[in-house]
Amino acid sequence: MVILFNYLTVQCFNCIIALVMNVEGRKIVEAIIELTLTFSKMIKFHPELEKLRAVELYTLFYLLRHGPCKMKDLAQALSMTKANITHLVDALERKGFVQRILNDLDRRIVHVYVTNYGKKIYDELIEELSKLVENVASKLKPADLVIISRGFEKFLAEFSGSKGGTK
Repeated sequence: MVILFNYLTVQCFNCIIALVMNVEGRKIVEAIIELTLTFSKMIKFHPELEKLRAVELYTLFYLLRHGPCKMKDLAQALSMTKANITHLVDALERKGFVQRILNDLDRRIVHVYVTNYGKKIYDELIEELSKLVENVASKLKPADLVIISRGFEKFLAEFSGSKGGTK
């Protein structure tokens, strides 16, 4: 089973549209979507990752990239309700990818952490993606790779600094 990355939050989608309102912008958005779909077809996912819904995978990715966080902050970061995040975290916890830990000072606060198992599976996925990217990159000219790398860095910097972007 291949996980199709077809979930974009309204917040992220609006951010993309706001940043790229011209024809070139549309080409960039379509290229990102095509790249994402191509990745999802070419990657040999870990059997455990295949059991995850796309939104669960995004939640896991967010936690791995941004570290443990409160349920409320996770809901806000992914533009979801607290109830939806609770269901997502429940599912990820049942599957062994995350765990909830109560704050020692204020037991009303719950932090979500990625488990060692979740980190291991993520590392395996990143290794698989890295091989795929290295294979494609080996076919490109070094100057093209520099342009692509700088372009991605600039794009990420813009999204991170813009309203509605991820940080």
